[in-house]
Amino acid sequence: MRPSRSELLFVALGAALGAVVAWAVRAGLIAPDGALPPFAIVLFGLGIVELLVGFATGRPPGSLVGMPVRFLAFAVGVCILLLGGRIA
Repeated sequence: MRPSRSELLFVALGAALGAVVAWAVRAGLIAPDGALPPFAIVLFGLGIVELLVGFATGRPPGSLVGMPVRFLAFAVGVCILLLGGRIA
Protein backbone atom coordinates (compact mmCIF):
# COMPACT_ATOMS: atom_id res chain seq x y z
CA MET A 1 0.00 0.00 0.00
CA ARG A 2 1.43 3.33 -1.03
CA PRO A 3 0.05 6.30 0.89
CA SER A 4 -1.39 9.22 -1.01
CA ARG A 5 -0.33 12.83 -0.56
CA SER A 6 -3.22 13.59 1.79
CA GLU A 7 -2.37 10.55 3.92
CA LEU A 8 1.27 11.62 4.20
CA LEU A 9 0.10 15.10 5.15
CA PHE A 10 -2.08 13.59 7.87
CA VAL A 11 0.91 11.67 9.29
CA ALA A 12 2.99 14.87 9.23
CA LEU A 13 0.14 16.63 11.02
CA GLY A 14 0.21 13.95 13.70
CA ALA A 15 3.93 14.59 14.17
CA ALA A 16 3.33 18.34 14.38
CA LEU A 17 0.56 17.87 16.95
CA GLY A 18 2.87 15.67 19.00
CA ALA A 19 5.57 18.34 18.90
CA VAL A 20 3.12 21.10 19.93
CA VAL A 21 1.77 19.04 22.84
CA ALA A 22 5.33 18.12 23.90
CA TRP A 23 6.25 21.80 23.92
CA ALA A 24 3.14 22.57 26.01
CA VAL A 25 4.07 19.84 28.50
CA ARG A 26 7.63 21.12 28.83
CA ALA A 27 6.38 24.71 29.21
CA GLY A 28 4.03 23.61 31.98
CA LEU A 29 0.81 24.43 30.14
CA ILE A 30 -0.34 20.80 30.22
CA ALA A 31 0.15 18.56 33.25
CA PRO A 32 1.73 15.23 32.26
CA ASP A 33 -0.32 13.40 34.89
CA GLY A 34 -3.49 15.48 34.66
CA ALA A 35 -7.07 14.36 34.12
CA LEU A 36 -6.61 14.49 30.33
CA PRO A 37 -3.30 12.85 29.40
CA PRO A 38 -1.19 14.47 26.68
CA PHE A 39 -1.56 11.52 24.31
CA ALA A 40 -5.34 11.99 24.43
CA ILE A 41 -4.86 15.61 23.36
CA VAL A 42 -2.95 14.36 20.31
CA LEU A 43 -5.76 11.91 19.55
CA PHE A 44 -8.48 14.55 19.92
CA GLY A 45 -6.46 16.99 17.82
CA LEU A 46 -6.21 14.51 14.96
CA GLY A 47 -9.94 13.85 15.16
CA ILE A 48 -10.83 17.53 15.19
CA VAL A 49 -8.58 18.26 12.22
CA GLU A 50 -10.11 15.39 10.27
CA LEU A 51 -13.61 16.69 11.03
CA LEU A 52 -12.72 20.23 9.97
CA VAL A 53 -11.10 19.10 6.73
CA GLY A 54 -14.06 16.85 6.03
CA PHE A 55 -16.52 19.69 6.46
CA ALA A 56 -14.35 22.04 4.38
CA THR A 57 -14.08 19.60 1.47
CA GLY A 58 -17.65 18.33 1.71
CA ARG A 59 -16.58 14.70 2.11
CA PRO A 60 -17.46 12.43 5.01
CA PRO A 61 -14.62 12.60 7.57
CA GLY A 62 -14.20 8.82 7.68
CA SER A 63 -13.33 8.66 3.99
CA LEU A 64 -10.43 11.13 4.01
CA VAL A 65 -7.70 8.75 5.22
CA GLY A 66 -7.57 5.04 5.88
CA MET A 67 -7.47 3.49 9.33
CA PRO A 68 -3.82 2.32 9.04
CA VAL A 69 -2.81 5.92 8.34
CA ARG A 70 -4.76 7.11 11.38
CA PHE A 71 -2.93 4.61 13.56
CA LEU A 72 0.39 5.65 12.06
CA ALA A 73 -0.31 9.37 12.59
CA PHE A 74 -1.29 8.74 16.21
CA ALA A 75 1.76 6.54 16.83
CA VAL A 76 4.13 9.10 15.30
CA GLY A 77 2.50 11.91 17.29
CA VAL A 78 2.78 9.99 20.57
CA CYS A 79 6.39 9.00 19.86
CA ILE A 80 7.34 12.62 19.24
CA LEU A 81 5.40 13.59 22.36
CA LEU A 82 7.32 11.05 24.44
CA LEU A 83 10.69 12.00 22.95
CA GLY A 84 10.14 15.75 23.17
CA GLY A 85 8.15 16.00 26.38
CA ARG A 86 10.17 13.49 28.39
CA ILE A 87 6.99 12.10 29.90
CA ALA A 88 8.08 8.48 30.14
